[in-house]
Amino acid sequence: MRTYLVFEPAAGGRSLEAADRILFVREKFSWTALIFAPLWLLWHRLWLGLLGWVVVEIIIGLVAWVLMLDQTIASIAGFIPSLVVALEGTELRRMKLLRRGFRDAGVIVAEDLEDAERRFFTRWVARGKMATPPAPPASLPPLAETRVIGLFPEPGATR
Repeated sequence: MRTYLVFEPAAGGRSLEAADRILFVREKFSWTALIFAPLWLLWHRLWLGLLGWVVVEIIIGLVAWVLMLDQTIASIAGFIPSLVVALEGTELRRMKLLRRGFRDAGVIVAEDLEDAERRFFTRWVARGKMATPPAPPASLPPLAETRVIGLFPEPGATR
């Protein structure tokens, strides 16, 4: 099963135009971001993330040069920012969408994107139709008249 984060425009209501702008972002480890971190950041237009990645890479390079670290250790240290981008890429995209005026509409667990869309829009349409929350079923007794459940005596009984 895959997990998708769902974002809808903050200004949109429950209309077909708003439904076209809803975005699904899969939450996962990104192998592409691990291998090609700066290109992945550019592709998703994460300018601040790219700037941060470049700054951290420069700092790691300078520290490795000043401390005269072994080239293997310096390479491993230089790989860490790409690992962080691969692990936190979905979070970077989520923060960007929230800054752009989208709101978090929920999380969907589904087999694939099509199933996630189907599940989300089924609930989305149902929520739009309900003006008031449903009343509790009439078959349940009021709370004041219920008996105590478990190993406790009945209410008002002596020990």
